[in-house]
Order: sequence, then C-alpha cells, then structure tokens
Amino acid sequence: MGANLPAKKYTKSNPTITRLSFESTGNDTRFIDIGLALSALNRKAYRQGVYYYVNSVEVYNDEAGVIDLHTLPDNYITKNAWNRGFQHYQKMNSFVETPRSKWHDFKVYMSNLHRTTGSLQPSLHYINSASQTISPDEWGYSTFTSMDDDGDSTQDADNFPVHMLGPHVGSSGDWNSVGLIKSYQSQRTLPAANGTPQTFSDGPTDPLLNLFDFSSEDALNEIAENLASANDQPPYDKDKFVGVESDHMYHVARIGTEQGINRIGRAAGFCAPFGLICVDPQNTSTSYRIILNLAVGTYHGVYAERA
Repeated sequence: MGANLPAKKYTKSNPTITRLSFESTGNDTRFIDIGLALSALNRKAYRQGVYYYVNSVEVYNDEAGVIDLHTLPDNYITKNAWNRGFQHYQKMNSFVETPRSKWHDFKVYMSNLHRTTGSLQPSLHYINSASQTISPDEWGYSTFTSMDDDGDSTQDADNFPVHMLGPHVGSSGDWNSVGLIKSYQSQRTLPAANGTPQTFSDGPTDPLLNLFDFSSEDALNEIAENLASANDQPPYDKDKFVGVESDHMYHVARIGTEQGINRIGRAAGFCAPFGLICVDPQNTSTSYRIILNLAVGTYHGVYAERA
C-alpha cells in the first residue's frame, strides 16, 4: 500500500485556503481585507502590508445585478505613502520599551468609509447555500498617538487610525482618521511655480543657432522659442496626487449576473495593494457571494510581494 503513492516531491507541504468566499446583501458599499480573511481561515498571521494577487473573481447572485470592484491605485504614490506611514508608526513605537504583542502589525483602512463600515468576514459553507462567517479574535487597525501639544486645556493625547484614500477626517488635536496619501502629498516639493526653465534672452539670436538660417530667420527663432517654452510643465497635475480624494479608487472589475443564466459572473484577476478591495454593488437588493481565487506562492501558501 505504501508504494502506491505519488512521489515525495509532489507532497502537499503547505496546505492553504486560497479561495476566499464573502457573503453580503443589498447595495451598500463593502470592503474586503485579504490579510484578515487569510489569517482567519488558515490560522496564521498574514501581514496586510504586502501586494496580494487575485487570479480570478466570481460573483454568485440570485438576481440580475452588477458589482464593481476597486483597489488602491497601483502606483509609486500609494507605495511611498504606505511606507512613510509605516516608518512613522515604527518611530512612534520606538519611544517606549513595552514589548510588542505577538501579532503586532501595521494595518490601515482603505478609506474613511472603510473605517466606518468595517471589513467583510470570510465564510465557509454548508448545503443549500448555508454559510458561516469565520472571524479572527482580533484584527486591530493601527492607532497613532500624536505627541503634538496643541495647547488645549486637557492635554490629552490625540489617538487616530489612518486610511489610504481621501482627506483627513476631523481637525488638529482631534483627528478621527488621517489620510496617508494626503499626508504624503503635503510633504512633497513641487516644480517651480511657472514651470519655465532658466534661459538667456539672447538665445534665439545666437550666431551658431542661426548658422543654417537658410530659410526665414523668424521661423527658426520661433522654433527655438518653442523648444524653450513648450512642455515646460509636468505631464500631470503637480498640485494633486492620485489618492488624495476618496473617489480615487482603481477600478479592476465589473461583474454582472443575469437571472436564468446560471446567475454567475466572472472577471479576470488583478493586483490588490495591501489586500484592500472595495465592493460596490449596483441594482442589487438580495444577497450575493464574492469568491476571490488567490495566486499560490511561497508566503504561507499564497503569492505576495513586499511594499
């Protein structure tokens, strides 16, 4: 009997649930935190601050409806803003010598709406579509404690969480949540106000420039002036970073279902920075199910990349 087995090199060495199921209902916007779901289902600590990859998505719905999925913008601004927040969080914690808890991690909300709404819990299933949510004992999003003395009479420390997208919420000394991309933008330098590079006024009349002035002198001078003045502004809005607004989400999929045709919609995969996904249903009044099929890899059985 022992010889009638697959070769040892085909041993399933790291069994991992990579097919994540989430139950929801109605048109309200919901949020998914992949790190939370993987931790709850696999009884391991999965970090939030990595880039997770979804191979494909499925939506099961008993009615005709549409569901949009959004992630954080996958660009250097998102990455740098998260890293800056992480570095400040680590520096803040270094001021005290209290040992870190075993599952200490840096966790952020996708937006302020995510903070007020919370995250969907993953589900396992029984027959006849019955399901049961599997929740962690704790998945605490990181809290910052400001040491800035704002001069109030209470002198109480200001504690606040952070979110990636959108402006700060609250006011100085009493923040409800702080936007990491907004904070990152506020500390960046910008190009010169007029964007014009430094040039000399006699440049167009330079003898060598006019050496081949076989045509209209005015035409060549205008070419020189155009080269000096055109495209001297950056090819983007220098005053606004992608992600400073709450509606700067990155649309990755629209999945539709229709009654009578299996009621299943599918979409291709995408990268989910920090495992955060916004679920935005349209014309959906009943319950629905979202399935994420994650890429398999070496990070506790899934594929992930460091920020």
